[in-house]
Amino acid sequence: MFNKSIVIDNFNIQNHSKPYLIAEISGNHDNEIDRAKKLILAAKENGFDAVKIQYFTANDMTLDISEGDFIVKSGLWKDRSLFELYEQGATPKEWLPILFDYAKEIGITLFSSVFSHEGLCILEELGCPAYKIASFEAMDLDLIEAAAKTLKPVIISTGIIDKVGIEEVLDTCKKVRNRNIGLMHCISNYPAPYDKFNLATITDMQQSFDIPIGLSDHSTDEICSLIAIANGASMIEKHITVSQKDGAIDSEFSLPISLMKEFTDKLRNGFATIGKVDYSNSSPRKNFRSLYAVKDIPKGRLITSDMIRSIRPGHGLPPKNKNKVLKCTAKQNINAGTPLDWSLLCQTLKN
Repeated sequence: MFNKSIVIDNFNIQNHSKPYLIAEISGNHDNEIDRAKKLILAAKENGFDAVKIQYFTANDMTLDISEGDFIVKSGLWKDRSLFELYEQGATPKEWLPILFDYAKEIGITLFSSVFSHEGLCILEELGCPAYKIASFEAMDLDLIEAAAKTLKPVIISTGIIDKVGIEEVLDTCKKVRNRNIGLMHCISNYPAPYDKFNLATITDMQQSFDIPIGLSDHSTDEICSLIAIANGASMIEKHITVSQKDGAIDSEFSLPISLMKEFTDKLRNGFATIGKVDYSNSSPRKNFRSLYAVKDIPKGRLITSDMIRSIRPGHGLPPKNKNKVLKCTAKQNINAGTPLDWSLLCQTLKN
């Protein structure tokens, strides 16, 4: 049995609760540590709860071959070799302690995706508080088992595995008794088109696995993240960059600093609209309709339908009492424009 919530640096992550907003730097540091620190600071200043980096070397990911299967055939990185791409996107090992210290200094959580056993050992030495397994590593059960053995929260993207694959991943974590597992619904297209998201899957994942479920959002705006939150997503991960036109490896589908605050505000406000089940009416009574005298009514006169109407504002009796009022006589003179009240009517005929 897994925990229904996971905790990363005192943030409780649970479905249908305040979503955990993760800013993913990936390779958008563009091999400049000052740029990486700028993005971490921007995430902190603009409402994200955590920043995620990716620690790997190109050799962790692929072979240094520039032909055949090792060349990207389409999309954003068409005709580039995998090795070249991973070299460009890698976060240098020597940066890691600097970035972890910087994040701690400014007060934002930093954690990492992990791609190798060696990388996991390095991140463990630095006290990484949680681990992410990327979609393309979600079939590497040996790597997942190693990360799960730390007993820290492990968040796994599901972009290339089906329900059976998810169950295999969870069984692997269960085997090493890690109860702190979350899943990210993910569409592994860069950028991902709206009609591929199938966000209804989030609800099914919550019901099927009863653990925190989030969205790794590779779209170019906030729509998918908002709908995911409405469906109870507990985590939102979004790639961030300095500018979408700056040439960094993932920038074209990443959220620029200039739009970060708008993005996090919309997500927080979107979550706030969900609220709770509440059928009470919070509108001021003055905005309701109610029963008013529309003619002068002499004392002792039987109330007839032409003497009263249901109108705004709401200071008189509720309109549902009209038939009862029509059985009453005026207890005193009632001027036109007076809100009706039982104190103005003959009590003996009221019921």
